[in-house]
Amino acid sequence: SAIALNPNDSRSYNNRGLVKSDLGDKKGAIDDYNRSLTLNPNLAAAYNNRAVAKSDLGDNKGAIDDYNRALALNPNHAGFYNNRGNAKSGLGDDKGAIDDYNRALALNPNNANAYNNRGNAKSDLGDKQGAIQDLNKAAELFRLQGQTDKYQKAITDIKKLMP
Repeated sequence: SAIALNPNDSRSYNNRGLVKSDLGDKKGAIDDYNRSLTLNPNLAAAYNNRAVAKSDLGDNKGAIDDYNRALALNPNHAGFYNNRGNAKSGLGDDKGAIDDYNRALALNPNNANAYNNRGNAKSDLGDKQGAIQDLNKAAELFRLQGQTDKYQKAITDIKKLMP
């Protein structure tokens, strides 16, 4: 309805893209993000959201390009760094991913997802102690934030790393 009322509202296309993505229609979501960005090429959230959809479809290189655009527009968004780290990790670049998780944590030291993701990347690189430390911090933050499922997953990951 919002698009019918104002077909030039970039945020409405971005929002509809989020709904399509949540419903599993990643390609349809990307179409809406593309339309949003045609109308407003400075909407960092649309670049981020399109990147998430691209990653979900296995296009981590394309996702990184979009995260770079989002960060050029909003370099102080911890979530964009965390997400780009995930795409880098998906390409096997765990060192690059850790750099992005570090940036996310510098901007938001209570970002449980970034601690969790950095812990997993450290584990992949063989740094068990660093991984356990980050996963413990993630678990603590998940618990404090009421994210029980993520807390339990972090605890399970820690146990797998213990001798």
